[in-house]
Amino acid sequence: MGSATVPHLTQKPESNHGAMRVVVLEPHADYRDGLQCGLDQMTGFQLVGASGDWDECLILLDTHLPELLMTRTTCVPSASQEFASDAEFPVVIGLRTKHGGSLAAAFATLDLPVDSGSLREAMERVRTEIYRRKLDGLSTLLGRYMDFSRGVQRFLTAVRVEDGGTAEIPAENVVFMAADGNYVRLHTYADVHEIRDTMSGMTSKLDPAQFTRIHRSFIVNRAHVTSVLRREGTAMAVLLSNGAEIPVGPNYREEVDTVASYNRLSA
Repeated sequence: MGSATVPHLTQKPESNHGAMRVVVLEPHADYRDGLQCGLDQMTGFQLVGASGDWDECLILLDTHLPELLMTRTTCVPSASQEFASDAEFPVVIGLRTKHGGSLAAAFATLDLPVDSGSLREAMERVRTEIYRRKLDGLSTLLGRYMDFSRGVQRFLTAVRVEDGGTAEIPAENVVFMAADGNYVRLHTYADVHEIRDTMSGMTSKLDPAQFTRIHRSFIVNRAHVTSVLRREGTAMAVLLSNGAEIPVGPNYREEVDTVASYNRLSA
């Protein structure tokens, strides 16, 4: 059996979409050829690189990020033998000769030369383990997303109304809202809709980048504000695209200034 090392692959292998990537670290060419032949007989695995020493193997691992590493147990330096024990990937299969030792990080160990039956059995176990680890990773990511999304405030993109039937009015179609006792009236270009809510309740549900409360009784859609009216001796007001003139409450002057700034930037 030859003992020459094989340099890491310099050309990217032809992609086998969806296949689990495999890197082999084995110093003997005959054993490498046998492993490659065995892998070629199986679906769902692709050999992306082979090397004969640990340093070259590390380059392959960084380049291809394989799901599976098949390595001679004696080729992994003692200081690195725990390298994959806490890692999500790769899954490790140890390869050993008759007098070879074990590898602490190995998920399974195969004796060399590897016979087709033992290889197939080990690869099916590995396939299940890879799926399990990927599922665990997805579950972790989903949990993090759910934890994050609980802290993300969501705003209404449409308002449900029930006057004469149930319908949803896109938020962008609302020109302004006006308080009416225990109700809020939604004014669009075409209609007026009534919903049972309060101005404070609606303010908390609406995107402040889209809607601004300018009076205790009025909320306006920023996109529909055409100008801010500042007349001497009279209260401020905003003019809307539908011609409505909405008064500005004395406690909401700063909010109106942000609307004016927004419209100058958007113009």
